Amino acid sequence: MALDLQNIGVYRIMAIERLEDVLANGTYSKRNYPEGKEYYTIGNKEIIGERDRREVKCYPGTVVNDYVPFYFSVRTPMLYNIKTGMGVPKKAQEDIIYCCYRLADLATDQFQWCYTDGNAAKIITKYYTDLDTLETNIDWRSINTTDFRDNNADGDEDRIRKKHAEFLVKNHVPAQLLKAIVVFNTNAKAKVTEMIEERGAALKILINPNNKFYF
Repeated sequence: MALDLQNIGVYRIMAIERLEDVLANGTYSKRNYPEGKEYYTIGNKEIIGERDRREVKCYPGTVVNDYVPFYFSVRTPMLYNIKTGMGVPKKAQEDIIYCCYRLADLATDQFQWCYTDGNAAKIITKYYTDLDTLETNIDWRSINTTDFRDNNADGDEDRIRKKHAEFLVKNHVPAQLLKAIVVFNTNAKAKVTEMIEERGAALKILINPNNKFYF
């Protein structure tokens, strides 16, 4: 397939109550989080700990948690684990939102950035800084599939890692680069709408487009 870099989205999932802070201050990496503010995560704490130690190979001296992470994929195994409480605190999908960004807005000289071919916490994962090879460096079949079982139809035992391919931005992403919010249902949309209107922001709010974002 031929990738249109201008139309590739990248995504962060987060608890809905965090949106107010993102709208006000943008999004910070774990290790660049403002002093005095509590870092809140819905992810696996063991994996987050690994990311404190895992070096970003294309930028020696930095680790994964120096960067704000985004996924290329939606409806991820991570979201499934949050929905079911597998290895993380269980949380209803209604309380989870997607913050949606354009890859083209982040992959610029304004930021130190890179992308990976899989979960950045894994030692076998590779890092890249050349968008010209994005099409071949990432397994787009894994990104787009909903079959991420260990015994998936393709017999791909590395699918879960590859579905979690990431785009990483050093330190901070400004609030104005946020383009849209995806929510689970009308109740979640009402909450998000109130937050956005209070900030005077102009953002699209979409309810699970094409039923592709939630389980």
